[in-house]
Amino acid sequence: MRRGILTDTRRLILSDRFNTACWPSRLPTVIRPQLRRGGRGRRTRPSGNGGANNIVETHRVATIAEYSEVISKLKANNCQDLILFRGHSDSEWPLQPKIGRPETRLKGKQQSELRGVEKRLFENFKRLGLPMMHIKPEDDFDWLAVAQHHGLPTRLLDWTGNALAALWFSVRYAPVKAHDSQLKAGVVWVLNPQDEDFLEETRNAQPFKINKVKVYRPRHVAGRLIAQAGYFTLHPLDPATSRFKPLRKDPTLKGDLIEITIPGEAFSDLRDDLERHGVSDLTMFPDLDGVCRFVTWNCSLLEDEADPPNDLLNKRE
Repeated sequence: MRRGILTDTRRLILSDRFNTACWPSRLPTVIRPQLRRGGRGRRTRPSGNGGANNIVETHRVATIAEYSEVISKLKANNCQDLILFRGHSDSEWPLQPKIGRPETRLKGKQQSELRGVEKRLFENFKRLGLPMMHIKPEDDFDWLAVAQHHGLPTRLLDWTGNALAALWFSVRYAPVKAHDSQLKAGVVWVLNPQDEDFLEETRNAQPFKINKVKVYRPRHVAGRLIAQAGYFTLHPLDPATSRFKPLRKDPTLKGDLIEITIPGEAFSDLRDDLERHGVSDLTMFPDLDGVCRFVTWNCSLLEDEADPPNDLLNKRE
């Protein structure tokens, strides 16, 4: 089923690969990143340079070919050969967990009450959500992953090991318009963590008492998390300000950040090309919600799209 919109297909050779095997419900407490093949010389020793408070590179791309060229030159800073990606449709949005964003207006007269509000949110979710769980989460890390998956404001931030998935999340909707009606750019953030950034086990760890940003993949795996090659960063609450710092300003993460911006004018072409490469609502959300979104998108137009110049489709009887 094809929409036939806009541009020709540009061939992409993507080096990102991930294991999509479904995990059992009970696993050991050690949580390791996905195994990667480390091909094409991408595996390197940790550099020890940089820091997440400094953006080490900035790129601008408008096609999948340009994007693929940037991705293919990345070299991992960890022995897992893992690089993570996150897409925003507005490049001005901060890399900040939902519970710490200004638009999340939680009850509490003072910012210092955020820790207590977070605790009430989480405990209420566990109490009310438990009867609806098919498998009971084993610890608070699993509970946080489930809560994040279903939309609760948490201290988790979603990432993916799939570079094309992040690009799709950047362009899946029409671009945001600025006050002067100019189209805002989207962005794909690239996180290149170092070995010390990974959360290796949860046996003695407590997610609400960490003091450094940590990267981890939860044991409780949903179909969407597998399809999106999902990971999380777990963010600490700054005790001095009682706030969650944006990742680009948080010195507790040792890895590097790379910024890849996408002009708003390129969204529609990229969206169609990504669907040709097998990245769409249908593949990112392998459930009935994804099917409905995909079918709706195929039979309608977003604000930045136009009908294809196809005489056969537009021909009237």
